[in-house]
Amino acid sequence: MIILPAIDLFGGEVVRLEQGDYDRKKSYNKNPLDIAKSYKDTGATSIHIVDLEGAKEGHPCHLPILEQIAKLGLIIEWGGGLRTKEAIKSTIESGAARVMAGSLIFKNFDAARDLAEAFGSHIMASVDVKNGRVVHSGWLETTDLTPLVAYKKLREMGFTSFLVTQTKFDGLLSGTDAEFYSPLIDNDVKSGCVFIAAAGGVTNLSDVENLKKCGLSAAVIGKSLYEGRISLQEALAVARR
Repeated sequence: MIILPAIDLFGGEVVRLEQGDYDRKKSYNKNPLDIAKSYKDTGATSIHIVDLEGAKEGHPCHLPILEQIAKLGLIIEWGGGLRTKEAIKSTIESGAARVMAGSLIFKNFDAARDLAEAFGSHIMASVDVKNGRVVHSGWLETTDLTPLVAYKKLREMGFTSFLVTQTKFDGLLSGTDAEFYSPLIDNDVKSGCVFIAAAGGVTNLSDVENLKKCGLSAAVIGKSLYEGRISLQEALAVARR
């Protein structure tokens, strides 16, 4: 399993939100490039970055930072403000290996196939789950799709990469529910043909171990790193053994 240390950006700074709430934003006053370098030096090969300001404004706001971090050679998973195909294209050209799209997919679900055809393995479906249903647009709009139904439909459309977030745990340092992901772990995931990353509440090494046992491709770790609740070096060791 791959560990994806997270960097959330707002106003050029590294921040974290609680449950996606901009009114509960905490700044860590750290340079994002320096943090990315430290993650690489610790042994991370991939990184998860969200342009929170971009998500709020509806267009990417931190592509220069993406370009700087891309020069480090990390595999970058990037999201936030990607509301058009043009925005996705420019983000990939700036150095993102995978771009996360949620609102763009679920606002017009029938047109999602076009995104898969246009961007292939570069497009990552962001499946945010709240009260058992997929949500989008800052978790404010709810669909009638369960995560499993959304996953199956998107697989039929050609998507092979997914970020699945349990929103109720996000940013709370409360732990995560590994069993939540079990219905999604099919033979395509086990064989490596499909990539599923888990996000939301990864707080300690037990969470990492349980997600690995579940068969997930990757796990995103954010606030617990900044708050000293988990060591990236130890998390990487657990994920790799």
